[in-house]
Amino acid sequence: MIENRTIQLAAIPLGGDDGFAWHRLHGEREEICEELLEQSEPTFEAHQRQRVLQDRLRRIDDALDRLMSTSTSLH
Repeated sequence: MIENRTIQLAAIPLGGDDGFAWHRLHGEREEICEELLEQSEPTFEAHQRQRVLQDRLRRIDDALDRLMSTSTSLH
């Protein structure tokens, strides 16, 4: 079974400053996810870097959630 997990950016109902912030956060989120997937060495430093990236990813997800909840409550 093939799953399509592509996010349809046009379906995000944000414009103006909120849209800019959403796209910027989402772009940074993609970069962090790519870096997490590329890590291969099980060193202490790599583990520390992974923890930092995962923490940043959680904060970005929280910011995206707040942005979306604020946006949808205004409409």
